[in-house]
Amino acid sequence: MEYSLDVGAWNAVFAVPCALVDRHIKLAGKEQLQVILWLLRHAGESFSAEGLSEALGISRDSVLDALDYWMDRGLVAEKSGALFPVPQAAVPAKQKTEPAAEKPEEIAAEAQEPPAETTKIPKKRLAKPNTAYLAARMQQSDVIRSLLQEAEGTLGILSPAMTSVIIASTDDYGLPAEVVVMLLHYAKEVGKTGAAYIDSVARDWAESGIFTLEAAEEKLQELSKKRLAWGKVSSAAGLVKRSPSKKEEEAAYRWVYEWGFLPELLTAAYERCVDNTGKFSAAYMNRILERWHKKDIHTLEQVAAEEQSKQEEKSKNTSYDIDEVERLSFFDLPEDL
Repeated sequence: MEYSLDVGAWNAVFAVPCALVDRHIKLAGKEQLQVILWLLRHAGESFSAEGLSEALGISRDSVLDALDYWMDRGLVAEKSGALFPVPQAAVPAKQKTEPAAEKPEEIAAEAQEPPAETTKIPKKRLAKPNTAYLAARMQQSDVIRSLLQEAEGTLGILSPAMTSVIIASTDDYGLPAEVVVMLLHYAKEVGKTGAAYIDSVARDWAESGIFTLEAAEEKLQELSKKRLAWGKVSSAAGLVKRSPSKKEEEAAYRWVYEWGFLPELLTAAYERCVDNTGKFSAAYMNRILERWHKKDIHTLEQVAAEEQSKQEEKSKNTSYDIDEVERLSFFDLPEDL
């Protein structure tokens, strides 16, 4: 006789790391938890950010922010496009209890001035505040309390992870509250409101010395121009709408605002890029546009004249071919320029 134990839904289970629950359940937001649980449930299966976005009903940027969140906290690592768990050190029982919050008078003693130029901005947030600390910080500081109220009005209900990021932006990175508010409005405008993204931008602003409203306004104008430049490049090249990499965005800004290329020249460069490489490559397009920029070529007539000149050189049996050199050198270029 054969026997079996039927425990209903518990027949199919998957493991959840203790470290996830012990250290992150209070600070991780809804989308971070959705993503990590999906990954654990589908361990060993390949996936894309787009597919995960569709499966969970959240944006692609939220998926990427969530993945950054878990990698940032050392629970998941990435290598050559594959994710794998990071070994976790055992946590002594006495450390599993939530540490006591700092006393308000101790928090008040912390300087709120921007870091000195010689102070190195931490690569990651210094603290991972617990709920007690966050509550104490809000109670102690009118500025923090007002900042979080403004953030909630901009982003909606704040997750513990987002609350932690916003407080860390002032406490760890030294950004003034009004600068953080401008950062949050920018994040909402571009549709990137994940905690990991806002944390990375706050760190970048601190490292760049963005500690005044004037500096923040200048930075936002630069970021706006980069978005517009990428939009022009995408339109000229007929690319599928997507978020550019940082290097693609910087390249687009250079082509449009520094080198002054109009859409028709961007299209011409893209067509030559595809003819030689079979795909869009910011690095290859940059090679073409850089050559045109150095030769002061800014019209289609000048492009045609240059190509006619190259054809004439080829007919004279010259020892090199610029197009061929560019095509072959493409294989030595980094993927993201």
